[in-house]
Amino acid sequence: MRKSIIAVGALGLALLTAGCGNEDTTEPTTPAAPGAASAEAKADKPQEPKTVEAAKALAQKEYDTYAAGDWKGAWDLWTKEGKAAITRDEYARLHTECKTITGLTFEITGARLEGEDKAVVNFKRSIAAGMSEIRYEDGQWRYQPDAESMADYAKGVDKVIAEGQASGRCQK
Repeated sequence: MRKSIIAVGALGLALLTAGCGNEDTTEPTTPAAPGAASAEAKADKPQEPKTVEAAKALAQKEYDTYAAGDWKGAWDLWTKEGKAAITRDEYARLHTECKTITGLTFEITGARLEGEDKAVVNFKRSIAAGMSEIRYEDGQWRYQPDAESMADYAKGVDKVIAEGQASGRCQK
């Protein structure tokens, strides 16, 4: 019985995330014009300003969520491209099975806009420093995983974990 409830819950979530969770059945439905669904989704979300401050706020939220070990919450803040590279559950599994350091906070040390829909945010964490790309999609700033991470996700989680364990970078 529990498996059935989980399966039904997962199916409901899949339908909602696919844009099929419209519960209002009081009005007749008509076929939507191409692009209408994305326009409706944009209308539901408040548009964030295209400012460096708004991009930094998203980056800090991503960093704080990641530092707290909320892998699924961090994934939720990603770009469409990032989400397409690895599923939410696989991302969480990667960081759970390949123990990722949590608790060390990130400090934003600089940021700049690079055009209308892209920002670069510099950060430091303990003795390490780096940069992240933040993109503006559908009226929201989103975190874009770096090229090295994207290449790893393309290999598959099992291979990334095995490589990490073999190199000593990843403890199970």
